Amino acid sequence: MIQEEHRRDLHYVWCSECFDSALAPPHSLRALVGSSSNPADIYRGLKAEVDSADKHGNNFTRIAGSLSVLAQKWYIANEIAEHDRDEILYMLMEPTPRLWTPLVYVIPRDAVATRLKPVHPSKRSGTGREFVMEDLRRDEFDVITL
Repeated sequence: MIQEEHRRDLHYVWCSECFDSALAPPHSLRALVGSSSNPADIYRGLKAEVDSADKHGNNFTRIAGSLSVLAQKWYIANEIAEHDRDEILYMLMEPTPRLWTPLVYVIPRDAVATRLKPVHPSKRSGTGREFVMEDLRRDEFDVITL
């Protein structure tokens, strides 16, 4: 919702090469993405927090903190207006569980490969590869819920 309403449908995503690193071949880099960056673990954790209306859960707190920093960054870079920043910050301070229902983005890598930015090793949750994409367009991915 934040990206649709306040960023002209440009999505900021932190992603890995597979949905569940626990199911990846054990001796591959895909298996070495830590739980805090593993999409399956994030999805399950956030879903449990949303389902129980837990406004102080670890997943929500971490995501809200990141979005707060990003909202300020986008405002300073003139990517969003002041009222957009304020709306985002309000949504983070007054969380409505339904707004935080987790979604899975299915992103065909070939279409976006040149825009994937590798996450510096010091910021990754493990040895496995993680990427950031700051400008994913809505027509470049599908959304699923589990």
